[in-house]
Amino acid sequence: MGMTSPELLELVKNCPHGTEALITRIIHILTQQMPPSHEIVEIIRDLYYKRISDVRLLIPVLTGLEKSEIINALPKFIKLSPPVVKEVFNRLLDSSRTSQTSLLSPSELLIALHRISLEECELRTIINATSVCFNERSIYTDDILAVVLQQLVEMSPIPILFMRTVLQTFSLYPKMANFIMIILQRLITKQAWKQARIWEGFIKCCEKTRPHSFPILLQLPPSQLKHILQITSELRDGLVRYLCSMPIAQRSSIPSSILIVIEDDSKNVALIPPSNSA
Repeated sequence: MGMTSPELLELVKNCPHGTEALITRIIHILTQQMPPSHEIVEIIRDLYYKRISDVRLLIPVLTGLEKSEIINALPKFIKLSPPVVKEVFNRLLDSSRTSQTSLLSPSELLIALHRISLEECELRTIINATSVCFNERSIYTDDILAVVLQQLVEMSPIPILFMRTVLQTFSLYPKMANFIMIILQRLITKQAWKQARIWEGFIKCCEKTRPHSFPILLQLPPSQLKHILQITSELRDGLVRYLCSMPIAQRSSIPSSILIVIEDDSKNVALIPPSNSA
């Protein structure tokens, strides 16, 4: 019995109450080797929206759904058990199964997860879902993650999990340090300190990526730099050493307001060149 069988279509369309799990299992088996037929997708879609709100019903026909439908259902999908969440993501990302264009790309999936609101899902649930993506190293390459970060950093407000993803990206791909610095620069222009979680992550990222982050710290407004130096001795001491090793001519290009902040927070250190102290 195939997916185009009139008997099967009739059975699915008029499935008795209590047989939903069986129907889902049948469709799952039929779609393991081939994409779902248009007819079966339409019937399942109708069942889901009109009779059975269990999101598991959609899993066998994921590749036949519209992109917007998949994104709207993501908050429900990621609340399922971890093995089921992994199955859902595998079906979405396995583009070799179908030529349809409704599937999410790897970057679109990870971005969509970041956009789920805390009213729809608990933060831990969203974190667990993003971890499923990061565990797929062959899919979530440095190039893919660069695309994700570039798009997320331009959102307003910046998604709450953004800095966690930045840190995970750096942990997986340390060679992306220079790219991460570009992201941190963009966060400064977007005044990241106005979002508490983003600012906290910014500081943590500067700690993890030092000494790459020292030039970035010097681009902060004085008050934000002072805040960082007061709460993390690693960055304060490292930044002082960085400046002390810098040629005086180069140090002269740094605003006095920044050097004063560092001097005030670092006793017995003179950083302002004579020509820059007036």
